[in-house]
Amino acid sequence: MDIKHLRYFVGIAEAGSLMKAAERLHVAQPALSVHLSNLEAELGVQLVERSSRGVQLNENGQLLYERAVAMLRYHTEAILALKQRKTAPAGPVSIGMPSSFPELIAPHLHAAVHEELPDVNLYLLDASTSAIYDWLQTGKIDFAVMFNIPENVGFTLTPLFIEDYCLVGHFPGDEPFGTIEFERVFDYPLVMPSQTTSWRKIIEEEAARRSRSFSISLETESFGALRAIAMSGQGYAILPWSSVHGDCVQGRLQARRIVNPDMRGLMSVACLNNKLMTAAQQAVHDLLVRTIKQVSDSLHLDIPGAIDSPARKVCPSSLFTRTPTLPRVVHQLHGNERAG
Repeated sequence: MDIKHLRYFVGIAEAGSLMKAAERLHVAQPALSVHLSNLEAELGVQLVERSSRGVQLNENGQLLYERAVAMLRYHTEAILALKQRKTAPAGPVSIGMPSSFPELIAPHLHAAVHEELPDVNLYLLDASTSAIYDWLQTGKIDFAVMFNIPENVGFTLTPLFIEDYCLVGHFPGDEPFGTIEFERVFDYPLVMPSQTTSWRKIIEEEAARRSRSFSISLETESFGALRAIAMSGQGYAILPWSSVHGDCVQGRLQARRIVNPDMRGLMSVACLNNKLMTAAQQAVHDLLVRTIKQVSDSLHLDIPGAIDSPARKVCPSSLFTRTPTLPRVVHQLHGNERAG
């Protein structure tokens, strides 16, 4: 079984019939039928159910189809990456970020890509950490900014900065910044991200150690909703310091860094460790790391290594019973302006 065989099988699976697949692949229908039979004989399993209406993948066929699509994509990417080493970086690059992050980094990243990588089309997606994690695992995005991801889960991680989490809202007095004991957080009505997020898992685990539970009035995947409710005075949110720094400076919010234990962890750029990047992807990856570190320096965020005992590292879990579909049109920060 080689790349050609995989390509033929994917063509049959997507066409739904040997006749349609033969037309699309420009291969004689009898030859495709023989190919499919030989493939089933080689693997020792039936891959499709045949009927007068065409062919339909069974469970074995669906498994091979998903793997074949990934292998064909990696094959194409490998060839493209090697060819592009001789040319200026160009083409699409997609980055996933938690929804609290783009406002902090997008303008700086857009300016840097516009200046240094004019032939790159940059796509920035902000979503829940569970969706970003799923998209990264399945190769639907090139890399992502993630919080407290464990090592050895199939990702190559580039550490960025230490992120502190704060209780955010309106407190007595007008001090924009301060600290609050973890034990006191239970006294506040909270709006929270869902239990699929790594951050929610970490704080719930700490609460369970104390046999305590939070008073939660709303759960949402939207950072904007959490921030808006905290700003309105209707509740309090636990949010990353970097995402509310500007609001606190301008008096729209107050933040209390959570201590005893410190609620902090490591932000990293993650990519699949078996993925061969194109020249454009590698260039944007390096530029993203450099840009985020410059922004974190301006906010006086701690560098990796400055944290002795970070919170437990966990992976987000899927919010959906099925992996969400990547939007066909997303925020296009740079490059060709055509939608579609």
